[in-house]
Amino acid sequence: MIDEILRTEGISRRYGKVHALQNVSFSLRRGEVLGLFGQNGSGKSTLLDIIALAAKPDEGHIYFDGAEVNTKLHAVRRRIGYVPQEIALFEELTVRENLLCWSRLPGKKAKARVDEVSEKLNLSVISDKKVSELSGGMKRRVNLAVALLGEPEMIVLDEPFAGVDTDNTDGIEKVLSQLAASGTAQIVSGHSAEQMLPLMDKVLVLNLGQAVYFADKQTFLSQAEGIGANQLIQNIIHGEIL
Repeated sequence: MIDEILRTEGISRRYGKVHALQNVSFSLRRGEVLGLFGQNGSGKSTLLDIIALAAKPDEGHIYFDGAEVNTKLHAVRRRIGYVPQEIALFEELTVRENLLCWSRLPGKKAKARVDEVSEKLNLSVISDKKVSELSGGMKRRVNLAVALLGEPEMIVLDEPFAGVDTDNTDGIEKVLSQLAASGTAQIVSGHSAEQMLPLMDKVLVLNLGQAVYFADKQTFLSQAEGIGANQLIQNIIHGEIL
């Protein structure tokens, strides 16, 4: 088992004449968390869809655990957890029913895994509530639980903290930190680098579909000194940093 779990080389994607992504390359090791930033329309969601194997690039290559993914697409997809920005849950089902519905395990194994994930994310107390009755923050927590059912080696999260209150933010951050410590790689998009600093090991910034910045956390922090992480992201986007 190699330490590098993900590598992208020259990922590009077009929608008609619009270049959503242009020649994006980066790598990620087991247990690392990559913070992904950029303005709306920068290509973040498109990149996450491609990394999660929910969409295909027009050009470029994706390597997962050392092998190019197009050779074993279905098998690799099962090893990746995806938390999309939109809540992907059945509103009229309970939390537990949703988790059982999304589980790929048979019978008793599915129930045991649902109980385990529910305990980890503090969902047990609301397991019999319908999703329609939950707050936005709790729905995002259940959304994350769905992605964890298959014990993924890497998780892709698109704006997991959007519209989430402080209590749920803290809960999600705690779980993501525990997952990273156990070796689960993560790609997390967001708008606040300050908020995500405790989680991140690497930083990737997109602008107009291009990767304009990729660095480790130590380099990023040294460049953010005196101006703050969020301002540094803005400076990068506007081309005000080498």
